[in-house]
Amino acid sequence: MSAEPALLADARWAELERQTDLDWDLDAITNRQEAIAFLLRFESRLCVYSPYVEKLYSSYSFVVPEEEHGSITILPDERAWHDIFHEVAADAVLPTGIHILPGEVLGSTGLYLKIPGEHRLSPSLELPFQAGLKLLIRRYQARGEQFLPVLAKGDLREYEARMPSLHLHRIEPRRLGRISRLDVEVIKGTIAEHLIGLFRQR
Repeated sequence: MSAEPALLADARWAELERQTDLDWDLDAITNRQEAIAFLLRFESRLCVYSPYVEKLYSSYSFVVPEEEHGSITILPDERAWHDIFHEVAADAVLPTGIHILPGEVLGSTGLYLKIPGEHRLSPSLELPFQAGLKLLIRRYQARGEQFLPVLAKGDLREYEARMPSLHLHRIEPRRLGRISRLDVEVIKGTIAEHLIGLFRQR
């Protein structure tokens, strides 16, 4: 390799190392340990999206810093090449306004979904995870769409009463124009498989 391509490659690696798409800040969360414990329940249970590299990861681990500050880093399993989806355009990953909450927020146990009303003036619904998931699947099906939730940077948030919550993004398949139809179906199947795993656990 000549000097110029080698320098270019080094520069690209340095640029990648500076990216923070997969580093999630915890400093704004009041109860750090509670937030970490909550987040770890979803490790490799929801696909994670990185807009910088336009990749969707379905197999990964959370790297938690030992010190009492710093970010959680999402470490994709690069050996599981079949669990990495490339060329997922950022405009195909949309916010939903849906949050996963620990039941303690509502004086209960387990996981809950906070789902916005179907219309702007409609009240939001707070339902146990399984019931909320069934509602979302039906709601999206009624629109001729599929509910394909994923996580993105910034989705770990603090909810009322200083409890952690996860905001959900979703994949819009009609915007995956750079991906083959077969790969789109694989993405749908992978997300569905993850949801089934969550559904059975909760």
